Amino acid sequence: MTELNPLIHDLAYILAVAGITTLVFKKIRQPVVLGYIVAGFLTSPNFPLTPTIIDGAGVESWAEIGIVFLMFALGLEFSFHKIAKVGGTAIITAITVIVSMIFVGILTGTLLGFSTMDSVFLGGMISMSSTMIILKAYEEMKLKNERFAQTVLGVLVIEDIAGIFMMIILTTVSVGKSVSGPELFRTIGLLLIILVVILIAGIYLMPSFLKKTRGLMNNETLLIIALAFCFIMVVIAHRTGFSDALGAFLAGSILAGTTFAERIDKLIQPLKDLFGAIFFVSVGMLVVPSMLVEHIVPILVITAVTIVGQNLFSTIGALLAGLSLHSAIRTGFSMVQVGEFSFIIASLGMNLGVTSSSLYPIIVCVCVITTFTTPMFIKSGEAAYEKVNRHLPKKLKAALKKYNSGSRSAGDDNDWKEFISKTFIRLLTSGSAMFIIIFFGSTIVEPWLSQYAEKAFADAMIAVCSIAFMIPFIDMLYSRKRVLFTKLWLKNPANRVPLIFFNALKMFMCIMAVMYTIAHYTPIPYWGGVLAGFVFVAIVVRSELVRSKTLEIEMRFVQNFNDKVLENAKAKRKNAGRSNWIDEAIYAVTFEVRDNIVQNPDVNHVMDFAARPVFGVMLIQIKRDGRVINLPRAEETIEPGDRISAIGSKKQLESYVLHLEQSVFINAPEHNMVTLREFMYTQVYDGVPPEKQLFSCMFPVKRGSMLDRTTLKTSNFTQTYGGFIVGIEKEMLPVVLPEANVSIYEGDMVCVLGTQKVINKLLKTGLLSA
Repeated sequence: MTELNPLIHDLAYILAVAGITTLVFKKIRQPVVLGYIVAGFLTSPNFPLTPTIIDGAGVESWAEIGIVFLMFALGLEFSFHKIAKVGGTAIITAITVIVSMIFVGILTGTLLGFSTMDSVFLGGMISMSSTMIILKAYEEMKLKNERFAQTVLGVLVIEDIAGIFMMIILTTVSVGKSVSGPELFRTIGLLLIILVVILIAGIYLMPSFLKKTRGLMNNETLLIIALAFCFIMVVIAHRTGFSDALGAFLAGSILAGTTFAERIDKLIQPLKDLFGAIFFVSVGMLVVPSMLVEHIVPILVITAVTIVGQNLFSTIGALLAGLSLHSAIRTGFSMVQVGEFSFIIASLGMNLGVTSSSLYPIIVCVCVITTFTTPMFIKSGEAAYEKVNRHLPKKLKAALKKYNSGSRSAGDDNDWKEFISKTFIRLLTSGSAMFIIIFFGSTIVEPWLSQYAEKAFADAMIAVCSIAFMIPFIDMLYSRKRVLFTKLWLKNPANRVPLIFFNALKMFMCIMAVMYTIAHYTPIPYWGGVLAGFVFVAIVVRSELVRSKTLEIEMRFVQNFNDKVLENAKAKRKNAGRSNWIDEAIYAVTFEVRDNIVQNPDVNHVMDFAARPVFGVMLIQIKRDGRVINLPRAEETIEPGDRISAIGSKKQLESYVLHLEQSVFINAPEHNMVTLREFMYTQVYDGVPPEKQLFSCMFPVKRGSMLDRTTLKTSNFTQTYGGFIVGIEKEMLPVVLPEANVSIYEGDMVCVLGTQKVINKLLKTGLLSA
């Protein structure tokens, strides 16, 4: 008979003891995570009164897998939409806590007589809380969906990312005894860029793959693919310098945006519970009574500092971020422990030989104690708030309330905030992609290709390929429909200098990327590279072919990023008895031309209003003395008293209306914006005869039809039918007044605007079904 694998023996023993301890803790109304920790202590070599495990390394491996599953499950419930929602609050809170606790840790270590490096590492170790402990406690107490809990989880994600860069800084300080600024920023910048590229690639590829294979996905296949993606992301994160936990979280967050998120979450729940339990058991195994006795004073001091400091600075950070006093206090009472990352930092110090051997067991004991007390603090958060609220001076409460409401109003959406946000995202994503292309070509492709080809030929090939791969990212920086840019330009002359600066910054980034590539691989001087870069960028941003392909990439990314949101909207529409929403994403506005327009001969045609090219809106109807001119052409004259209707997205029309209000020839719009669907009905009330009314209709593009695999420009739809394609719905993603280079494919829903004559033509040719 073969010998039983020691790991199987250990698992049987651990799970049996954990089952009993969790039942006991359930009976006494305590969190089961405490039962797991006690089970770990009872089954460890540190408790001689009971049998011990045999294969400690095997249990540790299972515990590491437990971290992966817990973080993957957290990511599945914490999509990028939720991260964006709590992003500003989480960042402010995290920075407040990390910076404050690092200084407090250094001061505490110094007062305890620790060496300088021990004190510095101690500050890093106590500056971050435990994602796993808090998450498990929230799950048991059913608090995950509370606002303060979402903020805490967002803070923990930021802390995990910050922990990576903290390790880089600590390593640099330890090895060099000083911080090398350029090298440090280069390393941190490279890691950030790699992180962005990993996210972009994951969002672009994974949801598309799941959509394509939807018909083949049973539960078994979906589980295997989801776990494969999770562990691949863990490996990639590890290889690029990030933590395994962060890789698992990112994998879950990417999948959280897909329609498969709920199914995957249910499928991995048993695995998460099993491996998660073993992780918490492994934490209990770290308790060493002898160490606890030997270092009792620093352990108790650091534990108290951690609990009080994390609580205090988390609360302050949350208040600074604009949370209410209630949410801030509950946030503070959640983050009262040392995180798993402290073990990694402690191990780093030992491996570098810059910290004493006693620091690691001290922080382990602090971690175990604070883990044990965390659920109690989370439970007492509500009572603490009520007590503070009762004794807080009225003036201070009023000041906090005023600050909180001010933060909310300051956080409201506004044009500058949206413009800067969109510009930053484009700069970050496109800049990161171009940097990776340059970095990959110079550090990986160049040495490899030089082995098989002459240097001149290899350099030329790499330069051409690198610049070719940059083309879509250069184009992405330049959106043709710059509605917010135009709106801000018109709103205030003071806005124009910063707007020009942002445009120049985008141009500078693109030119420098091309210039560096040319200068690195060719003998062309830098000034020649700059000139060539300027010419190349100008050609790219004006190319219709490039724009067409770039739009496809952008739309695919947006669809994947919003996959779950769009699917939920589709379900709501279906329940309401309507399957399409593009005609409700298009808005209309009507304004009247003043009599003094005759005094300006430069503004007397439709083309003079510059609506479509500048603002992205379209003039669809002119009412004049009982006459109706539908879909007016550019050369159509404008006369005093004309009532002109325009359509576009909400943002486009807001920008256009702002332009009209500044014009001396146009009265302000008669009414608020209405949807295109509502505009159709208002024609009846305005007395427009049926034969003169505009109608909108929607139909799916069929395979092999005149629209399949064309663009708006190449389809010649307007020339053939007389109507206009004013919207395209791509898998529930509405595209309002699409650009001429937008591609149309089978399955897209097309929204056409035209008269009854146009509708009859569509019916006759079979594009539109009766």
